[in-house]
Amino acid sequence: MKHHLNDGMNESLKLTDVTKRYGASQHVLSGLNYEFKPGTATGLVGENGSGKTTLLRLLSVAAFPTSGTITYGSINIHEKPYEYLQSVGLVNDSSDLPQDLTAVELLEWILRGRKRWNETSQSQIVDLLDRLYLDERRYNLIGTYSSGMLKKTQIALSLIVAPVILLMDEPFRGLDDATQKTVLVQLQEFRNKGGILVVSSHMKSILETLCDDFLNLPIRA
Repeated sequence: MKHHLNDGMNESLKLTDVTKRYGASQHVLSGLNYEFKPGTATGLVGENGSGKTTLLRLLSVAAFPTSGTITYGSINIHEKPYEYLQSVGLVNDSSDLPQDLTAVELLEWILRGRKRWNETSQSQIVDLLDRLYLDERRYNLIGTYSSGMLKKTQIALSLIVAPVILLMDEPFRGLDDATQKTVLVQLQEFRNKGGILVVSSHMKSILETLCDDFLNLPIRA
């Protein structure tokens, strides 16, 4: 039977003996086992170089494990990436967004690409950008945005698709205090509705408020 991610938020995202190394270099991750459960927020912690971004790249299928598997429910996410990614929202620490679109156009493009555009989508976009305090400059080209506006756009992209899984690398960086607070509330709502949140951030006080558990990644000798 075909597995549908949107059948419900009741599956775990599991790492089984996951190892990642680049070329002949040392392991970035080695024999990692972990279960990200529905309705939880997990903070990735560790020193620089411990593999937090690498793990998020593996979970978002931007990289493949050297060995081991990552599964969501019954599917291996690297064997069925398209099916898996349909219900994943992603915030990278970089801000590589199309320069010649506006935030509004980009959100519409994403929804249409995932075949989720309907008669309420326009108002959903407006409501979400309002909640993130992205002002009338949402109609300007992304190439003119400040770092804070780029981060708000990234967060809006991750949320507009109604994800089951949110993978976030430094989502609070560059945000003003008011936006940090509203993003924190939205992420708490996502978790409380049964979503899986995996987040890396240097803002320890926010992580401690948000997260139920922490995955500590040691630097490999």
